[in-house]
Amino acid sequence: MRKYLFLFCLLVSVQCMASDRYVDGARWAFVSDTASTTVAVIDTFNNQKVDMLKLQAIPTEMAVSDIQDLLVYIDGKTAKLFIYDLAEKTHGEMALEFVPDQIVFHSDGAQLAIGGKDKLVFVKPLQKQLFDEITDIQSPFSLNYDNGGYNLYITEQQSGKTLIYRLHDKQRTLVQLGRGKVSEITLSPDSRLGMVAQYDSNSVYIRDLFINQDFAVIDLPSTPYRPYVSSDSEHIILASENGQGAVVNAWSGEVERSITVGKKPQSLRSGWLETIGIVASNQALTVFDIKENTPEATISLSTPLNEVVVVSDSKTLFATQDKSTSLFVYDIRKAERLTRIETGLSQPNHMVMGITNTICH
Repeated sequence: MRKYLFLFCLLVSVQCMASDRYVDGARWAFVSDTASTTVAVIDTFNNQKVDMLKLQAIPTEMAVSDIQDLLVYIDGKTAKLFIYDLAEKTHGEMALEFVPDQIVFHSDGAQLAIGGKDKLVFVKPLQKQLFDEITDIQSPFSLNYDNGGYNLYITEQQSGKTLIYRLHDKQRTLVQLGRGKVSEITLSPDSRLGMVAQYDSNSVYIRDLFINQDFAVIDLPSTPYRPYVSSDSEHIILASENGQGAVVNAWSGEVERSITVGKKPQSLRSGWLETIGIVASNQALTVFDIKENTPEATISLSTPLNEVVVVSDSKTLFATQDKSTSLFVYDIRKAERLTRIETGLSQPNHMVMGITNTICH
């Protein structure tokens, strides 16, 4: 009996320690504040706030490595990478030669790409080690690792010029993704397609990266939003400023259905095992069946959503809200709004997790 009691207590203590370390990237969400260095920790399994962390600066961007238990962030004005060890609860920083404006973790959780004005460096935050840099690029540019972590795609947003940096041998290849001013690059999770919104022509350009050829150009009636690909790489969701959009078959390049969403869309997502498309706009959350041409459902919003995250099991959506201290929560599977989560922050801003349902976006 004592043996079983000991094992039970040991199991409980281990679970508590793991919970305290926030090692499950699919469970813990970290929410920053626009006005303070406080970060709220949200348990997305139980839909509740569980902790408040104090950082050394107000984050303009954050990223999480659940593999190395690190929360890294930048403040947009200091030539530093800030590092918070989630296991040890200690602060660190790494000096840089420029003020960074974007950070992206490699899929191994150990390598981090850091972008700034016309420059990009690669570092290992845990070791605080810089191991490569790229300087022949022009800002603004977007960064996106493919799902396997073999390549980093760097797209200049004034021209569509894209540098593909192959990590294992540092080989560099140039391709053209779109013309004129373009959005941030989106990759399909299977790494086959790369795509951008083309702002000068109100269209979305899609390239087959495997055979290095044009795949499709989809015209839209107004300024397009950055395209989104479902996590199963089967469908592409498009939306434009006037609220008109489309679902495109990622294998044929054909439009499968048209969609009507709220004007000025802010976030495109998918969920519930990739059968449901979701578009957040200023006044509404539009939910629709990706494969079936059925009417869209509209959930009215009292305030616009800012950062929108669908958790890795694809069942629940969490979002920060403009002029609100709470998180918006929506059950995708049951198609119902859930009780808001109070964060304790003056204005929740960014929300990051180690693992989400959004891949290569």
